[in-house]
Amino acid sequence: MPNGDVDDLLKLHEIRHLLQTGNPFDRTLTGIAQPEPMVSHWPWIVDAPYALLAVALAPFVGMEAAVSTAAFIVPPLLLLVAITLLFLVIREFEFEHPGAVLAVAAFAGLPSFAEFQPWRIDYHNLQMLILLAAALLTIRGGRLAAGLNGALMALSTAISAEMAPFLALPAGFYALTFIAGKKDTDKDLRAYGLVLAATGTAAFFVVVGPHAYTSAACDRYSLLHLTALAVTGVVLAGVSAAERAGSWRIRALCLLAGAGATAALLIFFFPQCAGGPLVGVSDYARDNWLSRIKQEHSAFLSPDFLSSDRFARFFLAVLGAAATCVLAISGKTTRRAWIVLAAFSTVGLLLGLLYLRYLRFFPLFVGPGVALLVHQGLPARLSLRRYFGARSDDGLPGVSLLAAPGVAIIAVLFLVQMVWPPAEMRPLGIDIARACEKAGAGFVWPDGARLFAPPNIGAAALGSPVGLEVVAVPFHTSAKGIERVLRFFDPATPDPARLLDETKATHVAVCRVEEETLKPVEAQFPLASRLATGKPPDWLVECPVAGLLRIYRYPAAGGPSGQCPVASR
Repeated sequence: MPNGDVDDLLKLHEIRHLLQTGNPFDRTLTGIAQPEPMVSHWPWIVDAPYALLAVALAPFVGMEAAVSTAAFIVPPLLLLVAITLLFLVIREFEFEHPGAVLAVAAFAGLPSFAEFQPWRIDYHNLQMLILLAAALLTIRGGRLAAGLNGALMALSTAISAEMAPFLALPAGFYALTFIAGKKDTDKDLRAYGLVLAATGTAAFFVVVGPHAYTSAACDRYSLLHLTALAVTGVVLAGVSAAERAGSWRIRALCLLAGAGATAALLIFFFPQCAGGPLVGVSDYARDNWLSRIKQEHSAFLSPDFLSSDRFARFFLAVLGAAATCVLAISGKTTRRAWIVLAAFSTVGLLLGLLYLRYLRFFPLFVGPGVALLVHQGLPARLSLRRYFGARSDDGLPGVSLLAAPGVAIIAVLFLVQMVWPPAEMRPLGIDIARACEKAGAGFVWPDGARLFAPPNIGAAALGSPVGLEVVAVPFHTSAKGIERVLRFFDPATPDPARLLDETKATHVAVCRVEEETLKPVEAQFPLASRLATGKPPDWLVECPVAGLLRIYRYPAAGGPSGQCPVASR
């Protein structure tokens, strides 16, 4: 497991759950006891490629080895699909040597393609395939492409509404060309709308079980999302008839009226979701957990973003995105293709600056811009230069013009952080307990044990060979368990042991920290410091284990709390 990301660990646990239960609609994950049941917001279709391959391999190597093999093999197989789609996108441009441009695009897109490494099994790689396919179909145009784009929008929403800002781009493109009155754009809009509504409805019955047909979950595909897709699709198909009106103002007004009516309908029938998909997270958990996750920050509010290697990985992509926009407005190239690619890369960059989790997506679309940036930057006497040029490169912007906007964006980011540096996050007690991050595996726990630990440690511990339960994992649907763990290490909590009783925890795990390291904060966070340095209160007993963790029994829980875990190897 070379990655070990907590999302991948949870996804692996979810795949095992699907294989064990055989019920794709049961998303209540075993092993996570807050004590409230935890329901995953990932649909079973994102687990399907791994589960199907595991089932095929299991008769030969056993189920657990088959799951491991599938988790290792499937992401690189998806990478082959992604590279193929990227090559097809590049062929839509007027490059003399699309293979050479593909190499440049793959290098510039490394921050995105990292999502396809073995064991990277969360849903982002699947979403990237959808994004590449959507960009390709939007570039090609036509009624068939519009219909397929509608299907992709519905499929992506069934997986996660996270991609909505990207997948709204094709719809916006069809709407704008329809307003402009271009030939056959009413047919494109109608095809997009009808297929969007039909696929959204079909996806509902594929993803949602009969027991949840009438529920309106805000964070996973439900009646809310079905209504949004179906109504939007029907409105777009209906508005396409306004093409006969002959006035662009009437067409625009019809689209705006339809969008407003759809939004009002959703707010009226689903007011509980007006605050977004994470409305169920308490303010305490939001302030002390969610808002402290680095990828949930804005680039402008992240203290270490520009000084980290993370930004260095996106440096070339920022230049490529800006160059793509220059080429889109220059009018010297294949205009539709560049406009579409510029829209995808610009939205990705803007979203990434506002919300760092989106930075992983926009490097997918910067390859052609980087290729022409390289072409214009190389001396004319070098034969290598011709591999990155277009068939007709007369009148292309010079390298200075192509690079200037990207350099300006990077300079502004540095200037803003110098003038208005982000505030450092205040320390919390749980920061001590989780200082070793994901060090939670490697133990065999007594049967029936329930572990009370920081969420990342809990996620890593789920791989135990025995049926261990954990109180918290770093997943928003585990927010109640997360809040209890946060409060346990919060010095303002008067009776921390009450939280162990409430969750029926048998063991507590924290990171092992040297006493000298904690002296400056020991008085501020007494319980976390005592546990991290091996000086527990009298209601906990330390287990004799080595490694990065300190593990304590909670004798008052009875049963499995009388035993300590042992090293698995």
